[in-house]
Amino acid sequence: MKKTVMATLLGAALCSPWPALADSAYLKLGFGQSRYSDGTDTETDRALSVAYGAALDSTWGYELGYIHFGNLKRGVPGLELSMRSQAVYGAAVANLPLNNATRVYSKVGLAVVDTKVSVNVGGLGNSADSGTNTNLMAGLGLDHKFSPQIAGNIEYQYFGHAHQLPITLSAWTVGLKYGF
Repeated sequence: MKKTVMATLLGAALCSPWPALADSAYLKLGFGQSRYSDGTDTETDRALSVAYGAALDSTWGYELGYIHFGNLKRGVPGLELSMRSQAVYGAAVANLPLNNATRVYSKVGLAVVDTKVSVNVGGLGNSADSGTNTNLMAGLGLDHKFSPQIAGNIEYQYFGHAHQLPITLSAWTVGLKYGF
């Protein structure tokens, strides 16, 4: 159900009339490393992201996206914890051009974070819980255009806490943007 809601929201955003207001729209794909951190211990996994964005003028824009933080697994013999998190977000983007091909940007917005936690206790069985929460999110990035349509980028994004857990989620990604 939650996956259907997230897919529907992202699909509706991509089909909205907002791109008609923009100078340039883009689709961004990213791959990198996610961080699950509880303040004393940090675990990492792969992060995958996709986003649609558009510039409203030379400084301001918006971005709608999805990120999967991979799977966190911790355990000792007889006890295993598994956690999976993903988020859908909408953010305002502020751009600062460094030259004709390179720009830095920051973004701030809201993210709906979906988390599923599973605990396996030896021969006693499995226990699972899941939930969603809405967090403020923020990001910083650098883009460099290789051609009028293709740009590479590196980005850091912070998404706040996972559902009812003292674990924060963030990710470093590198990717490609296709402008249209």
